[in-house]
Amino acid sequence: MFNGLWNEMEKQLVEGGKAFISVTGGGGKTTFLIAFSSYLKSRGYSVLLSTSTKLAPPWKVDYKADMVFLKEDVMNYFPKKGETVFYAHYDEEKGKVVSPEERIVALLKPRYDVVIVEADGSRNLPFKIHTSRDPVIWKDTTSVVAICGMWGLGKRTGEVSFGEETDSVVDRDYLLSYISSKEGLSKGMDGHKAIYLFNGAEAMGTEERKVFLSLPIAEGRKGFLVSLREGKIYGTL
Repeated sequence: MFNGLWNEMEKQLVEGGKAFISVTGGGGKTTFLIAFSSYLKSRGYSVLLSTSTKLAPPWKVDYKADMVFLKEDVMNYFPKKGETVFYAHYDEEKGKVVSPEERIVALLKPRYDVVIVEADGSRNLPFKIHTSRDPVIWKDTTSVVAICGMWGLGKRTGEVSFGEETDSVVDRDYLLSYISSKEGLSKGMDGHKAIYLFNGAEAMGTEERKVFLSLPIAEGRKGFLVSLREGKIYGTL
């Protein structure tokens, strides 16, 4: 189950045994949350999963958590090594779990080796154009992981990009704009260690991957063409 991608993410994101990771974009955020926390658990880390926006509740999605808290009684719990804890609030009207108070998560942070927060919403679409309200990056964040789904390539933006107002084809030029736009994939990265994960590489052809891997990435940031499902890196940008 665990191979190159998750080993590399541990190297990139966990420093001195600690990390606070905010996950943004679309096309695999929840998959990342579950798979990376499972890997970290196997490595003996204590992990806290939460959201600064909203998520499907844990009775609809299996977050692989050892403990689930939907109220502030999480403050009475002290995790063991190799244990994953899920904490958020349940909004009955929305039918989703929503963000707890940032200050509570800040108080919990010292108890855990790694905190992973899903900090964005894309309505299950592979791309996300942000508004002034998102992503919600909490101040304790040490790294931002921005994800997008490569299965959107070749499709109309109106079909695969949440919040996109233009109508065009998702091609190399669109990706260049999407990565660099102040409301695109890079939003929220400033001031943090930044990783791009371009997910769905297993469905791309060899030539398609070569063209994609020629995309420029801003200095100081790292990009990986990956399959989150396989836990595999297909190339680096």
